[in-house]
Amino acid sequence: MSSTLRPQDEVAVPSGEVLFRALFGQAAVGIVVGSLEGRFMRANEALCRMLGYGEQELLQKTVQDITHADDLDSNQEFRQELLSGRSHARVYEKRYLRKDGTPIWVQIVGTLVRDKSGAPQCFVVLVHNITELKHAQDALKASESRFRRMVELSSDWYWVQDENFRFLELPGLEKRAVDPESFIGKTRWELPILGPLPEKVWQQHREKLERREPFTDFVFLAREKSGELRYLSATGEPVFDPQGKFVGYHGVGKDVTDQARAQKALEGSEQRYRMLFDIHPHPMWVSDNKTLAFLAVNQATIAHYGYSREEFLSMTAEHIRPQEDLAELLKNFQDQSRDYMQRVARHRKKNGELIDVEVVSFNLEFDGHPARLAVVDDITERLMAEERVREIETRYQALLDARKNAGS
Repeated sequence: MSSTLRPQDEVAVPSGEVLFRALFGQAAVGIVVGSLEGRFMRANEALCRMLGYGEQELLQKTVQDITHADDLDSNQEFRQELLSGRSHARVYEKRYLRKDGTPIWVQIVGTLVRDKSGAPQCFVVLVHNITELKHAQDALKASESRFRRMVELSSDWYWVQDENFRFLELPGLEKRAVDPESFIGKTRWELPILGPLPEKVWQQHREKLERREPFTDFVFLAREKSGELRYLSATGEPVFDPQGKFVGYHGVGKDVTDQARAQKALEGSEQRYRMLFDIHPHPMWVSDNKTLAFLAVNQATIAHYGYSREEFLSMTAEHIRPQEDLAELLKNFQDQSRDYMQRVARHRKKNGELIDVEVVSFNLEFDGHPARLAVVDDITERLMAEERVREIETRYQALLDARKNAGS
């Protein structure tokens, strides 16, 4: 890729050209060297692909030329803040316009390069295309809006807790014969209207919250105003602010008294077990503790892994694990010291695809034999996203370090 500079701009390009050129050309993220007036001085191949321009075309333009009209003010604020020295580096989001006029969302990470005397030389900016992320966020907001509306239209309620797990709001709870004010400022286990529940159950619930884990259908007893005990079910997930700081939990609550009473009446029923097992949205299976043979699998397992039920029931847990992971698998099955276990592993689908999973397993008795129930969550995409973020941060830091070393 060529990087021809106009003569009047040569003085603004920092030294360390060999190292800079290598990082500049190989980075997957867009990189811009811009003049103090906002002209493009250099643009790497990743940015050119992102915007649909050739480099020479970009060198004839300014940042303002390709910035969405609604974001011109924020672009100017970004420039002024760096020039003022109030910030050494800054991150913000804006929209660029591609050559064909299509807007794209980008995350800008920029810094101002100065010479030895402290005089500003040029801007160096990393540009990351976050259009898909923005679309996902918009879809999430729409989904949350629909979710809230569903809660409002049902007999369920929505709840919010702070970082200490104390209730802040419970819109919709007033529809039930339970006083919402008795919840505000208290944790779930401090409620004065609680019915009897083993301390071990509360302890496990608190530990899950301390680990910042989502939870589903946690059922507890509470007394309504008449004194009658009701079964209440809570489902929630942790909430983090944009900086990743934990700020509490939110979720939904449901009065499941009728279902709980019916469930107790059917306790021990094989039909009930099969129904709950088969409709669970996550892959679940039961395997023999000694032979590791699959004894039962639910529909989600079949759909996710690609094997038929008959194929699964002719296999063992070893068949879905890479050869190099078998020793760890056998070690896990030999550990009978706990009723509950949680771990991360690798599984192989029928088509050969390797996936990262989080497995929660429980020891139980199945048809008179010691067995283990496993609940599986595919975390492959989450881990890949985290790795991409780390790579971008590492490249950005390396670029900044190289610039500082070159200028010293």
